[in-house]
Order: sequence, then structure tokens, then C-alpha cells
Amino acid sequence: MDFDENQDQSKAENVAKNRKTLVVLFVMFITPVALAYAAYFGQWFSGAGGAQGILIESDSVVDIEDFDIFHANGEKVTGKEFETLYWWLVPIQPEQCDQDCLNLNLNTVNQTYVGLGKESLRISQMVVLPSSSTLDPGEFPTGFSAFTNSGLKPKAKTQSGKNLELPANAIYLVDPLGNIFMKYPLVKDEKEAPLRSREMRRDILHLFKYSRLG
Repeated sequence: MDFDENQDQSKAENVAKNRKTLVVLFVMFITPVALAYAAYFGQWFSGAGGAQGILIESDSVVDIEDFDIFHANGEKVTGKEFETLYWWLVPIQPEQCDQDCLNLNLNTVNQTYVGLGKESLRISQMVVLPSSSTLDPGEFPTGFSAFTNSGLKPKAKTQSGKNLELPANAIYLVDPLGNIFMKYPLVKDEKEAPLRSREMRRDILHLFKYSRLG
């Protein structure tokens, strides 16, 4: 789609054309996510097909850009990095989740990711640690942020308009618009890991089924 003005058209016609183009682009982007939500959370299917994770109440849903997260090289994680993809976000407070806990849960998330095969191109993953953390996430994609005693500390002015912390020590699902809308408890032992992995994989595959993003 072309935003260049046509010299043979009036300025008003060009403005109207560009406005129509923007509306079409917006609808093309937002519609698949809206349909996925309507289908998945509106109980278009039920029973074993329902959500396995814990849906976050609408008044508690926050945006990924509500928090300052930095890559290991010090560069800030931007909202654009989350566009078009779903994400598993794992904020970890070391006082409640030690190295063994971290290893177990990151392995569970990563095994789920690998198990998606070619569909893994539609989701990414990140563990978020306090800047002072001595935990070793290995090669798992990692970000660093300011934490409170409860979880990620929000910015003074947030994208969602809510000044809410993101409780640590859970696995969150983030949609392609940056909304953090579902969570799973951390895995406590190796016996629980396969079940949690199946729950997460089932949820994301159902969402993929109703969304053509990515």
C-alpha cells in the first residue's frame, strides 16, 4: 500500500486515501488477535479445549511496555520487539526461586517452545531477572529490570494507564499487542514439568489456530 500523494488528486483526496489505508492496516493487524480472543476466551469451544492457564482479570491486565526491561548489553527492550509474536515471559525473584528452580522452569518453557516445531516461529520467550541477580539463565533469552518485593516495578507513567506490579515467579503469556493476559504457576518438581509443558503448548496452539499473526 502506498502512502505517496498522487499529484493528480487534491490534497483532501490524498488525505482521505491515506486515512483509509491506515484504517485497513489497523484492521488487518487487530482482527486476528480479536478473533483469537473471542474464540478462545468466549468459550467457542469447551471442555478439554478450554484454557489451561489462569486468565488474568481484565482490570489487572498490564502492558509489556509498563515496565523498563533491558537486554544484557544495556539496550532497552522495546514494544516493537513484541509486535506480531506471542511471548512467554518469566519474571524471577531469586529470593523465592533459586538456581535449581530457575533451571527447571526455563527448561520446561524451552522444551515447550522446541516441541512446537515450525509453529515456534510465532512465539518467543524471555526470563526477566533483577539487575543485581547472580542466577545463571544460560543461553535462555534474558532481560533485566527493577523489582519490588512482589515483582516487576512499573514505570511512573504506564502504557496501560495502570500502576500495577507484575508478580514474580510465574510464567506469563503475552499477546502480539503487548498485553500480559494469562499466567501459569512455576513448576515445583520434575514430575510436574511434563504436565505444565502440555498445558502451555495446548493453549498456544489453540490461539495460533484462531490467529494468523506471525
